[in-house]
Amino acid sequence: MMASLWRRWVIGWCYLVLALGLVFTGSAWPQTDAAVRLFYDVIYWPLDGQSGWHESLRLTAAILGAVMMGWALTLLTLVQTALKHPQLSLWRPMTGAILVWWVVDSSISVALNTPGNALSNTGFLLLYLIPVLASGVLKKPNQA
Repeated sequence: MMASLWRRWVIGWCYLVLALGLVFTGSAWPQTDAAVRLFYDVIYWPLDGQSGWHESLRLTAAILGAVMMGWALTLLTLVQTALKHPQLSLWRPMTGAILVWWVVDSSISVALNTPGNALSNTGFLLLYLIPVLASGVLKKPNQA
């Protein structure tokens, strides 16, 4: 059983992913792309206003935002189901899927010389792992 603090934390994490997806979706229009432009400036360090953002990324970034929103809502559904029905043991496969995302996305980021993105991915991963590991939900049922 996950304590209330960890429940709220992991649900909040899902909403954080959803909000970030909304921000990226907003990059579809020049009027609402400032946050994504800043993100690209940060990941293509140094922070100098010469970001890696260019017009040809607009569609990809906006679609990425939509995918992130769908991913966040899927994760939220899985988290809520795992919290209501702990006997289903959803935490391990869900955590495995998140780790696959982190390894692939971060490896590509490093290979393409954007370690800032790998760093932000690691922050998101840690924000997920803290409540999951602290709560003990990854332990086998007979160990919990």
